[in-house]
Amino acid sequence: MRGYMDPETTTAKPVPQNDKSSLLSSLLHEFRRNKLILYYVAFIAPLTLIINMFVPENMKYDIYSYIDVLITICYVTFIIWATYYYCYLLFKREKSPTIRLIKKVKSLLFPISKPIYFVLLMLVLNISFSSYTFIKSLIPHFNPYNLDLTFYHLDKWLHFGISPWEITHFFLPNAASTLVINFLYNLWFFLMWGMLLFFIVYRKNDQLRNQFILTFLVSWFLLGNIMATLLSSAGPAFFHHFHHQDLYLELMQRLDLQNNEITQLSVFSLWTLSAQDMLWDSYVTGIRGRGTGISAMPSLHVTIAVLMAMTVFRLNKNWGYIAWVYAFFVQIGSVHLAWHYAIDGYFGAILVVALWHLIGYLLQKNAPSITRQ
Repeated sequence: MRGYMDPETTTAKPVPQNDKSSLLSSLLHEFRRNKLILYYVAFIAPLTLIINMFVPENMKYDIYSYIDVLITICYVTFIIWATYYYCYLLFKREKSPTIRLIKKVKSLLFPISKPIYFVLLMLVLNISFSSYTFIKSLIPHFNPYNLDLTFYHLDKWLHFGISPWEITHFFLPNAASTLVINFLYNLWFFLMWGMLLFFIVYRKNDQLRNQFILTFLVSWFLLGNIMATLLSSAGPAFFHHFHHQDLYLELMQRLDLQNNEITQLSVFSLWTLSAQDMLWDSYVTGIRGRGTGISAMPSLHVTIAVLMAMTVFRLNKNWGYIAWVYAFFVQIGSVHLAWHYAIDGYFGAILVVALWHLIGYLLQKNAPSITRQ
């Protein structure tokens, strides 16, 4: 019988020629969609390895830093999405919700080129974030923190002689408001990952997809590594460790008092303070890991929040307005919680807006060559 594989033979059924060509065609299609992203990591990976050749042994690059994190995030995100989608089908009174869910999952897995490139893009993210963390931890090694005092004075000059944190704590004076700000600030991590995964599988507008992902990746390297090294600063929370003046002592004492009040009255705490302690311990001990490294200028929190706001606005204006309000609160939180000088956020926002429009212009101008094989 044609196509039957005898148990005693080791020759597998050959793949039909049209299936081979279909697979090749879908792989080429996915390559065209993702080639600029792949080109980016092809640039950043060897550059990171070159830098790695000139650093001390205890500061070496770990290319696998975020693999387990990404696997966990993908798993949790899939479970949340599947649960939401199934409940949505039940709410809509779908006749066969389970079958509909299975079909939806199959649409994500076939053609096989989709999961292949999804895994490939996860590796791209791992390399990008591993490179970012590695280079960020080297900032004081290449250029010791020396601009904190300058940014302190610039902040006061821009805000009419008042430190920005004094303004935020005037309008948000109690522990409860600080806890809300801390929650919104930390929510950034989940929103960032969620939006990134959304655009990795997004297929309705490749121009917007590439514009977001490329701006996202380039921001971490150009702003979070290059600009951060040139404008080396530690931030208000670490100011007293590098300067004799305790210009932010009152802010840190206020946050400590509010944290004590919160922990006494609830099960919550200001996670920001423990995160700052973790970063300082990592700096002192020289132990490197995920999320380590101290750097203030520019604020990547504000940078990515503004990027998300611009992108969401393109998808849906109503949600876009909410995203812009959220970006505003991230800027407030960066100052209120002693992570950044206000100028860190302003500078990051201006740069990412410029980068977003530049990448969008280049993508549109070179669209024909980008879509070619």
